[in-house]
Amino acid sequence: GLAMVKLDSKCGYVSKIGKEVIPVKNDWIGEFSEDGLAMVKLDSKCGYVSKIGKEVISVKYDWIGEFSEDGLAMVKLDSKFGYVSKTGREVIPVRYDWIGEFSEDGLAMVKLDSKFGYVNKTGNEGI
Repeated sequence: GLAMVKLDSKCGYVSKIGKEVIPVKNDWIGEFSEDGLAMVKLDSKCGYVSKIGKEVISVKYDWIGEFSEDGLAMVKLDSKFGYVSKTGREVIPVRYDWIGEFSEDGLAMVKLDSKFGYVNKTGNEGI
């Protein structure tokens, strides 16, 4: 029941009756996923909004990936990496110089200050 609109190079979404749901202020906005979230970009920053117009993931990241099946998305801010949940919580703090994707055993390789290790999906470091 929402339609994407564009006005003077800014994007947003309106309802069937023309009510602005997602403000027409974003430089880019994606389509809504099955879970009701859409990626937005504003002033070179990325985040996610819900179908009711709520900013779920703060539009503050330099880069943000798509959500995995377990509800986590990799983010980058000021050359540091981490992961956020669909609720906007930084599950893995954005402090690593590099971070990989999670393997089947629930671990992701990380690099911090020229040293490598692993972190699990709750943010606990090991090795």
